[in-house]
Amino acid sequence: MTDNALNSNGDALFYRAAAIVVQDQKAATSYIQRKLAIGYNKAARLIERMEELGIVSAPNGVGKREIASIGTIRKAIAVTAAIPETADRDTIIKMLTEASDDIAAKAMKAKHEEQRQKSGKPPMKPDPTFDQAADNSYRVTAGELRQFVERMERLEAEKKDIADQQKEVMAEAKARGYDTKVMRKVITLRKRDKDDIAEEEAVLEMYKEALGM
Repeated sequence: MTDNALNSNGDALFYRAAAIVVQDQKAATSYIQRKLAIGYNKAARLIERMEELGIVSAPNGVGKREIASIGTIRKAIAVTAAIPETADRDTIIKMLTEASDDIAAKAMKAKHEEQRQKSGKPPMKPDPTFDQAADNSYRVTAGELRQFVERMERLEAEKKDIADQQKEVMAEAKARGYDTKVMRKVITLRKRDKDDIAEEEAVLEMYKEALGM
């Protein structure tokens, strides 16, 4: 994946977003925003760019976008020299992801070089073996970091879904006339040891009696 159209054109974020859309078959701005942990406007621009290239359709009446066929996507991102005509969806996803990692690795190396120049240290002698190992290590680091980030994003999404479901349950209970504040206290008490609750209640009653409550 070196010196081809995927690496020499475009940017890592767009390739990553395109890979997500093709892989997950979801083209919603909010979905890209959550998966890449970016702002809504930036995610919207990525989706708009995909629409301009024909990777996704314009939104329909309910805001849903259709995702183009693999053939259309292959032509849309203009990488026929890099992607074989027989490439399937998984191959395109793999190449887009690798391109994203390559660009991220180059950016990281450039940053390190900038830091070296600022420090005044002399440049190291060219070593193809070392350079290849460094490239691999940067790529692995970028890929591994992305895995951790995406795992946390999935957990955050699941946590949000659970919180939304809890709100729905409480809203339904409130609509049926139940006191949700008391329900929350009951739920908290059910998590505790019965002896601890009994001891706390006994102390509470003693304090109330001492205060004439």
